[in-house]
Amino acid sequence: MHVHLSARTRHFTVLGNDVLRDNRLSFTARGILCYLLSLPDGAREDVRTLADKHPNVGRRGVAKALDELVALGYYVRRSVRCARTGHVRTETHVFDVPQTGPPPTPPPAPPPPPPPGTGEPPGGGAGASPEGVKNPGEEPSLPGARWLVRLTATEPRLTLGAAEAAALAPLAEPWLARGVPEPEARSLLTAGLPSVVHSARALLANRLTRKLPAQRAASPPPPTAPPPPLRECARCRDPLPRARRQALCAGCDGTAPPPPEPALAHEAVTAHVTRLRELLRGAPATPSLAL
Repeated sequence: MHVHLSARTRHFTVLGNDVLRDNRLSFTARGILCYLLSLPDGAREDVRTLADKHPNVGRRGVAKALDELVALGYYVRRSVRCARTGHVRTETHVFDVPQTGPPPTPPPAPPPPPPPGTGEPPGGGAGASPEGVKNPGEEPSLPGARWLVRLTATEPRLTLGAAEAAALAPLAEPWLARGVPEPEARSLLTAGLPSVVHSARALLANRLTRKLPAQRAASPPPPTAPPPPLRECARCRDPLPRARRQALCAGCDGTAPPPPEPALAHEAVTAHVTRLRELLRGAPATPSLAL
């Protein structure tokens, strides 16, 4: 067997041979592990999505392969409680080295804020949050800041305060100037987030700069409606001028001016022809007639 490997500078994943040749895993489990390790951090994959993308394996085969990875420490699940809402969610971690020890311990949740009491409120100005850092209820004044707050309102990991939104507003202005639709902008800015976002402002600043779509081409003007067709004379069917309101043309209703008189009378034309004939025959010319 001859092995040929091409040199790559982008879109590749580096894996150790000990992972690819781990005989404790089936070929299906090794293939799924390599696929999961090639995904970006924050990607969402589970048994259902993997089975949908690999129908030849099936949901049962995917579940069995994941059980192999869990048993050997390549695939780790742990439960995390959200400090803000109290909801419990499951996080998955994929490793290229088997984890033989206990799963990593999540950072301790911050203590709940003390109950409100009497007297002056704690640090922070009027209307500030208990920590005195962000004020989610304050409405930003800049259009770009309001646009960012709308886009990130459904993603708790990207919560912005009024000051942070105002600082990011200059980066949001090109998106507004290029007319990027809000559903498209929301997908570009919030898709594929890591499980833990340490700085929403820094992450959004990076994505606002890096994922700005290209300038849209100007849409063509809407087609103009064709002029209405001309009406026809009810008698002779000739087209009627647009300004004419009568149903008959000027010729059919008798309002047309009489035709102009001919330049020469019939008698003068006849005499002139007779004179020309006499000249051609050699006859003495008759006195010329005034034409």
